[in-house]
Amino acid sequence: MSIVTEKQFLTQEELQTLKTIQNGTQSLILELGEIEMIKIQIENRYNSAKEFLQNLSNQEIEFTKSISDKYGKASINPETGEITKMD
Repeated sequence: MSIVTEKQFLTQEELQTLKTIQNGTQSLILELGEIEMIKIQIENRYNSAKEFLQNLSNQEIEFTKSISDKYGKASINPETGEITKMD
């Protein structure tokens, strides 16, 4: 076991370097936390968009079937709603 006989201190420059490193580390931790939160938000938006796409696809399938049942095989102009029967 060693006996401490004299206290030593970092120089002001060394102490400032240590504080700069500590501040940088804290800033990095905050930045990484913020990035992780943004990733989660983006993932949630992505999942919502996929769900919206699935709903749109289902609507399109149902609509196409109902139009086909009502008018038979036809081509529809989406601008005017004109139906052209296809034989």
